[in-house]
Formats: sequence, C-alpha cells, structure tokens
Amino acid sequence: MTKIIIADDHALLRAGIKTWIENHSSFKVDVEAGTYEDCVRLAQSFESGKRAAKDYMAIVDISFKNDGAGAAQEENCGFEIIQKFSALGIACVAFSSHDTGGFVERTMSAAIGAKGFVSKNADENILLAALNAVSEGHTYVQAELVSGLLETRDISQTFTKKERMVADALTIKKSNAQVAKELGLSEKTVLNYLSALYDKTGVSSKVEFLERLGRL
Repeated sequence: MTKIIIADDHALLRAGIKTWIENHSSFKVDVEAGTYEDCVRLAQSFESGKRAAKDYMAIVDISFKNDGAGAAQEENCGFEIIQKFSALGIACVAFSSHDTGGFVERTMSAAIGAKGFVSKNADENILLAALNAVSEGHTYVQAELVSGLLETRDISQTFTKKERMVADALTIKKSNAQVAKELGLSEKTVLNYLSALYDKTGVSSKVEFLERLGRL
C-alpha cells in the first residue's frame, strides 16, 4: 500500500482530500503537513531513514505559504517542497489553483521534479487518476492543462540563449538594474531583451510575464 503525504496549508482541504482518497482507493494518508516547517521536518525524517521514500507519494499545493525563515520565497513554496521531496525519491503530484501552462511547465520540469499536475478545480477522480498513474511509475498531467503546457513549451523554445538568461534571472522583487548587474549587462540591454520576451509571450509587463511562465 502506497502511503500519501498531503502538503497543504489549508486544514479543511487536507481533511477533505484525506477522507475522499481513503474512501475511494487503497491509498492511506499517512502524513499531513500544514506548514513549511512541517515539510522540512518531514524531509529530515526521510533523510534519517525513519521513513522510506519508496513507500510514499506526496500531494503538494504550489501556493504553499511560508511566513517564517528558511524558504526561498514567501509564497509558492510548494515548488521548493516538491524539489526537496523529489530529491529524496518521493514522487510528487502538484495540486494547485495556479494551473496555467507556465505553472505546469515549471512544476514538471527537471529542476522542480513533480511527476503529476492536477488543478484544484478538477474533479476528485482526476486527482485519483494522477495518484494511480504516478504510483505505477508514469507521469500525469490533467488533460485540460496539456494544451497550455505545450503552448508554453513552444513559446519558450523561441527564446534565444541570452533571452533565456534574462528570463531566468527575473523575479518580481528584483529590479531591472539588479538583473543587469547580476548578468553583467547594461540596464538598457536588459530592457531590450525584456521587450523581445514580452512580444514573444504576448504580455506587456513583468508581472504578466512571470505569471505566464509560472514564476509569480
């Protein structure tokens, strides 16, 4: 029997998912993690050998918040949690209301490592289908999200090497001047690359661009 970890900072949602899974499948919800610190402690228990990663899968909310120290960002810490769990060999299914192509692309990338992606707007049976597929060693993306994922991948492939470098350095909190300094470019050059990137992705601002790429 595969054991399930539910990592979500909404207690009511965790309870609902647990009840539904255990009433409709042979999976057992063994751990609920409601804070970033819970997830860190849980990862440590796998690192110490108290739990075996091969026995577990995790359902992780991307929009996981962290109000304390220790995370790379204050919101969307689910990316970091998935990275931690995946590195330990725990197969992760992302379960999120952020379900644009960019978020799916980033979550399923080698850098993050999720094996499945399901929107929180989906029927519960879709989440169960994802768990079944991932437990059998497959990857799973909710059918309705595939076209957005493919579109994002197609757009990303049009980025030049330097455009990709600027895109990867961009964050909502980092100014263009900071990006320029980090990359050893002039601010004007960064602005030129951003203009090209915005044109290719059909957006007009940094916020829209980061949202499109699943990085906001």
